[in-house]
Amino acid sequence: MARTFPAVLIHGILESGKTRFIIDSVKNGDFGDIGRVLILSMEEGEEEYDAKELAKYNAVAYTFDSQEEFTVEKINELVKINKPHAIFFEMNEMWDMEKLKFPPYILVEQAFTIIDASTFKIYFNNMRQKFTDMVKESDVVIMNRCEETPEMAGFKRSLKIINKNAQFITLGKNGETVSFVEDLPYKLQDEMPISDENFGIFYIDTFDNPSRYDGKIVEFDCIGVIADELPPNTFVAGRPAMTCCANDIQFIGHLCSFTAAQNFKDKSWIKLRSRVHYVRMEGEQDPQCVLEALSMTPIPEPAEPVVNLT
Repeated sequence: MARTFPAVLIHGILESGKTRFIIDSVKNGDFGDIGRVLILSMEEGEEEYDAKELAKYNAVAYTFDSQEEFTVEKINELVKINKPHAIFFEMNEMWDMEKLKFPPYILVEQAFTIIDASTFKIYFNNMRQKFTDMVKESDVVIMNRCEETPEMAGFKRSLKIINKNAQFITLGKNGETVSFVEDLPYKLQDEMPISDENFGIFYIDTFDNPSRYDGKIVEFDCIGVIADELPPNTFVAGRPAMTCCANDIQFIGHLCSFTAAQNFKDKSWIKLRSRVHYVRMEGEQDPQCVLEALSMTPIPEPAEPVVNLT
């Protein structure tokens, strides 16, 4: 098969609302006007696909009985029979994702993760690696069935720290868009000291609410890292952060500019006092947070250098 087939991956734990999301996407989009939509589901959930209803929108669904049935040959057969314009894959997170094989003509254009907010806390505490893997690979994360509780903003932050580039959407029980404002553990003022335990909250909030920080001075302990791909006289000021478990630690931080007179040393721990700016970087759609070093004081490595985000 020479041509490629655009595909959308829909991730989510069982009963999170994946099937409903796909059905609504097919009904409300213009996929069927362009060509047939093939829905390939890896699990049977509470809601089932209605073949007659899907046919109204030029769509057809097939559910695999097991991971063993999910083969390149079977997908080839279904594509040959249905001749789709686009394919939705409803993923089964209990399958071994590393063993899944897709035909080379499948071109994944977008990946979604659908999360049921009412069960998120239980699943996230017990299946954190699954959520980490899903969110890391997603372009859009949708939390549905949300209630306006104080911990909802914390849930969103926990996910966003995993993938800050994803778009996050929160929906209420009736599908309406809802927003949650988290009470920050530090005061928003012209000069803000950020403690070690609040670094993760500060980091994520700089992406969500740039107006809170633009032009302000912040001070926090960090390690500075220089990389070859960075502009001259810049380093990344940040902290190692544990997003899932001890085996899933990543470095999070912002680009920071300094002068030659400040004599910064790579991979040194410092107390950084800096001014926040938002700069439109090449290739980026939105302005990015960039720090301007005002002072850098060497400090010993903290007893707990890793920011625990779990």
